[in-house]
Amino acid sequence: MNTEIQEPVRIFVGTSPNGEDAEAEMVLEYSLRKHSSRPIDITWMRLSKDPRSIWYSGKYGRSGWRTGKWTTPFTGFRWAIPEACNFQGKAIYMDVDMVNLHDISELYSLTFEEDKAIMARPGLKSNYRFCVMLMDCEKLKTVLPPAKKLQRLKQGHRQITDMLLNSDYIQTLDPRWNCLDGEDLAINEIWHLHYTKMASQPWKPAWYPGITEEHARPEIADLWFQYKQEAMAHSWWPKKPDPPYGAVKIHLRKGRKKA
Repeated sequence: MNTEIQEPVRIFVGTSPNGEDAEAEMVLEYSLRKHSSRPIDITWMRLSKDPRSIWYSGKYGRSGWRTGKWTTPFTGFRWAIPEACNFQGKAIYMDVDMVNLHDISELYSLTFEEDKAIMARPGLKSNYRFCVMLMDCEKLKTVLPPAKKLQRLKQGHRQITDMLLNSDYIQTLDPRWNCLDGEDLAINEIWHLHYTKMASQPWKPAWYPGITEEHARPEIADLWFQYKQEAMAHSWWPKKPDPPYGAVKIHLRKGRKKA
């Protein structure tokens, strides 16, 4: 018997700590569960004031995660996922600003090549986009620093991505699993849609300080609202964390966020 088929798909989602992305969380979770042929287990990775949490960040970053160089309130969390999984099995990472349009279990069931530990889509030149990843948690135990060390690195996210981009650990993922704002694909060709430009994200995240704008492809923005309406018609409602985390220190750039 293939025991993996019986296990839920483990998904870790980076999101804001105060409920600013509550609607985006609702739409993403609804879309994942709608299309998945297997049970899914979602962990919302948000900053915590609980020192027992792997996502803990103390006041002003004096303890736990140092967020001052992050471009989102969850930038560095993804590299602690293997440790959160006790370095066992596989896990999917994704940002919250997405809608799923295809069975996510197909991504989870992909097979790693012998020397690979991460699957990610290609980016520009020799780069990769780490905003959707399939991770081999066991292999990554010997690749990534322990979470306690990651937490104290000012430029931890950049250091890890630079290390990976200069390694042979990355296996190329079909770009349809991380389709950036629709690109040049028809909607029925997209497997997992990523709204990368914060200024034009349909739910208008409250923590984004720049001027908002309309999405370059109106039908892509409309798709998010269609899923929102469908979710609420099935009695789904946005849920905000209780209690909220409070003020977050990040280095936010206006416009498109990086991987």
